[in-house]
Amino acid sequence: MFNNGVYPGVEYRIMKIYDTEGNEVFGSVPGGKYDLKPIYPLVDQLERPWPVTVNEAEIPRLYTVGMYNTVSALGSLFTATFGLGVAYALSQMISLFFIPSRSMDPTLAVGDVVVVEKVSPRIFKSNNHVGDVILFHPPSRLQEIVKSSGGRIGNRDLFVKRVAAEPTQKVTVGSDGKVLIDEMELQEKRDMCSEEPLGLIERYIEPGTTEVQSDEVFVMGDCSSVSIDSRVWGPLPNKEIIGKPLFRVWPIERFGSIPTLEKTQLQTEWSD
Repeated sequence: MFNNGVYPGVEYRIMKIYDTEGNEVFGSVPGGKYDLKPIYPLVDQLERPWPVTVNEAEIPRLYTVGMYNTVSALGSLFTATFGLGVAYALSQMISLFFIPSRSMDPTLAVGDVVVVEKVSPRIFKSNNHVGDVILFHPPSRLQEIVKSSGGRIGNRDLFVKRVAAEPTQKVTVGSDGKVLIDEMELQEKRDMCSEEPLGLIERYIEPGTTEVQSDEVFVMGDCSSVSIDSRVWGPLPNKEIIGKPLFRVWPIERFGSIPTLEKTQLQTEWSD
């Protein structure tokens, strides 16, 4: 091709096309020949008498405008589909969550943004232990409470709480919100935030004793004086758990891991 005057990277104009018998035709034919001429002037070393005649078999595969547009469209479609697929896969593994309420204050304050991993709850549905902070869809009882209070809530809304009791443990909730686990009164004060002076949470508390089943956990907020949690709507089914916060990314000055009960020295009492 180079010896014939056809150089890589140079654009050519097809001047004429001939069939195998030397007759001029107006379209590509198998075994035909092409008279070619560069569209733009070349350097002196590459110039020669133009046009040059080249057999079709010696020319790399030719693409019509339609073929080129089709290949380009398919390439763009593949790139877009692949990108969306990757984005969807990542969204099923990890996501960001904005803290909307005081129920986990001060561990997670209003406006904090946390990174949530969503793989382990799908694989290990029962791997939730006391002290774990979890993200979950509202169970039906919680949805009823919110709606009866005039609020709006759906299955896609998310809540964040900390596991207070695991399967087989017995939880007793007093009318004042105090919690006993396996009949043991915990010694230190559980509530990590300032108490709500009107004690409004006590209006919603459901006193009584319940045993956490194998597919459930009992959850509470770190700010129990304002947290509507399992003391009100009962144990949380594991199937509603979608993720666990890994670390806080906003605000910057609070960047870091989510404090555990040991770090906050509140491993004893789950009461207000």
